[in-house]
Amino acid sequence: MALQLKINISRIKYRINYNPVNYNTSTGKYESGNESYTFYSQAKVNLWKCDKCTLKFGTFRSLRKHKSDVHAY
Repeated sequence: MALQLKINISRIKYRINYNPVNYNTSTGKYESGNESYTFYSQAKVNLWKCDKCTLKFGTFRSLRKHKSDVHAY
């Protein structure tokens, strides 16, 4: 039962905060959300977005740390 709960939490995590990087062949740029970048490394920095203040982070760990430090009550 605990394994199933963990899988569902990870699915929700990706659905809410994750912006995957896609390569657009017609423009030759990498797109993440509504923004486009010329290099993959630039787009990878903005993979995760805070749903409360819309700041962007490169890793989920840094997003979790930000939420616990800034948005904890």
